[in-house]
Amino acid sequence: MRKGGVMKKVIVFFGGDSQVGTTMIAQSFAELLSQRGHRVLFILGSGKYGDSFIKMGLPHSIDDLKAGIRSGKIEKEELMQSLEMKKNLLILPGVRNPLMAKHFPENTYQILLESAKEEFDYIVIDGGSEFQLGITISALNYSDERFFLTTQQAKSLYRYALYRKQIFEPLNLKSRLIINKYLRDPALFLKSDILKFCGVSEAKVVPYIEYGWQAEMEGVSLMQHKGFYKAIEKLVEEYEPEIKKERRWKGNFA
Repeated sequence: MRKGGVMKKVIVFFGGDSQVGTTMIAQSFAELLSQRGHRVLFILGSGKYGDSFIKMGLPHSIDDLKAGIRSGKIEKEELMQSLEMKKNLLILPGVRNPLMAKHFPENTYQILLESAKEEFDYIVIDGGSEFQLGITISALNYSDERFFLTTQQAKSLYRYALYRKQIFEPLNLKSRLIINKYLRDPALFLKSDILKFCGVSEAKVVPYIEYGWQAEMEGVSLMQHKGFYKAIEKLVEEYEPEIKKERRWKGNFA
């Protein structure tokens, strides 16, 4: 939703590692916003290529805009020509060669979106997990809202605690925690344990879906699963609380 022609939110999802489901959550969040009538740009900015759960057709990627980014100017038409429309969602694919991700500067999104930001109600960025990359730092600084994903695995929790202490807090950047693939298993860290360990008072929970690994192999999202859909819906409704209840989950999506 826009007010006075100004974009409302730039929302970025980061991950504790490459296996916590950052792309799945970010894409699903963007899809649901677009399904509800908003003009959404989804940027695959993890520093990797081919991570999305939508089959892409055009050979475009953020690589095509690298020269303009490095020169400090991207025209709106240039950006729009590099986007692909899928499921009513405008998508900018990520880098083709992961080794080239390190060549994007720390002001990538400031330059990339400056001339086109008013074209979108929301910009949703899959920020990945590589905080040493300039493109990830750019997403960190440019965003209005930051979500950090972990699972119940110790390694992703340790990384969140570390990044929170060494990056988010020193830069005075607020972040919100999402516990993905969550299981109510006493053998694992439960939500209360995670909140205490990470030193936060609140976290969103997205349940474990048994079909998840197969969905990733097939390149489809988990939005057809009610539990997953409802968790994403709760996130979306924080931004669009006026959504009517009859528009809730109704089964499989195309």
